[in-house]
Amino acid sequence: MASTEGNEALSANCATEMRAATRRTRPRLRYLEATDCPLVGNYPLLNIDRAMEQAGIQAVRNRQSRAVASVARALSRLRIIRNFRRSSAGPVFVGLMSFTESRVVPISCWNEFIPYCFDCWPNLYDRWMSFFKRQRIRLAFFSARQSARYFAAALPNMRSEWLPEACDPFEYSPSRPWQERDIDVLELGRKYDHFHNKIREPLVKANRLHLFERVKGQIIFPDKDGLIDGYARSKISICFPSSQTHPGRSGSVETVTFRYFQSMASKCVILGHAPQELKELFGYNPVVEVDEGREFEQIESLLSSPEPSCELVESNYRRLMEVGTWKARVDQILDVVSQQQARGEEPL
Repeated sequence: MASTEGNEALSANCATEMRAATRRTRPRLRYLEATDCPLVGNYPLLNIDRAMEQAGIQAVRNRQSRAVASVARALSRLRIIRNFRRSSAGPVFVGLMSFTESRVVPISCWNEFIPYCFDCWPNLYDRWMSFFKRQRIRLAFFSARQSARYFAAALPNMRSEWLPEACDPFEYSPSRPWQERDIDVLELGRKYDHFHNKIREPLVKANRLHLFERVKGQIIFPDKDGLIDGYARSKISICFPSSQTHPGRSGSVETVTFRYFQSMASKCVILGHAPQELKELFGYNPVVEVDEGREFEQIESLLSSPEPSCELVESNYRRLMEVGTWKARVDQILDVVSQQQARGEEPL
C-alpha cells in the first residue's frame, strides 16, 4: 500500500513539474485573430488561429470599421505607419496574406509584431523592407525560403525564418475510393498555360472530367465545403509553383503553397512540379513530375493504371501528418520565439 501511495505521489509530482516546465518554456506570445480582418476567406489564417488556440496562445483583436480600414490602407500606401513602443504583454504573431500591412493598424503602433509573410514576392520586396523597418520588426517568418534568405542578408538585425505553408488534414476527406472519384483532373486556381493548353482539348476528346478556371478570377468551388468536396472527388490535382505560373510576379522564388498540402490531405495524385523546398521538407519528391511532350499520355496512364501512384499518395499522406500540419508550424513558431526570448530579446 505504501509503495502504491508513493508511486501515486511521485506521478503527481512529475505531472506538476511537467506543467510548470511547460509554463516556464512557453514564450510570451499572442496572436492576432484573422476573424477580425476583411480577409476571412483566407483559410490558412483561420487554420493558424485554431492551431494557436489549441496551443494555449492568447488571442488579440483589432476590430476595424470600414472607415478605419480605408484609412489604414491609405496610410500603408504612404508608408507612414510606425511602431512607437512595444507592449510588456509580449509580441503579437500575425499572418499577412500578400502585403496587407493595413490589417495591423492601429495596434501595431504600440505592440511588437511577428509577421508571417505569405506571398512575399520580389516585386514587393521594397514595400516589405519599408514595413519591417518602420515597424521595428525583430523576427519575421516567411512561407518562401528564398524570401527568408533574401531578408536575412538584407536586414541582418532582423531574424528571418522559413516557415512553409501547411494545412489541417482533419478538415479534408481522403477516404473516398479512387473508382468513386468523378473528377479526373483538377486545376484549381492559377493555371500554368504552357501545360494547360496541351491537355485541355485531348481531355475533352477522351471524355475526361477536367475542372479549371475558365474565366480569370472565376471560383470553381463557391465555399469551403464545396472546396473540400471537390478535392475529395478528384483523382489528379495539378500543382505548379507560382514561379512557373506567374514569373512576372514571383520571379525566381520557387515555393510550396497551400494547394500541394490540400491535395495530399485529400489523397489526390499530384501532377506538376515539386519545389526544391518541398522535396527537402518531405525527404523525397511527393509530386509526379510532368513528362514534357507527353502530358496527355501521362495523365491517361495515371488514370488507367493508378496502382503505382496510389502508393505514393499513401506515403504522402503519412508524411503530411508528420511535417505538413499547422500544429507542426505552430510548434516551430513557439520554439523560435522561445529561443529569441531566452537570449534576452524581450519587448522594450
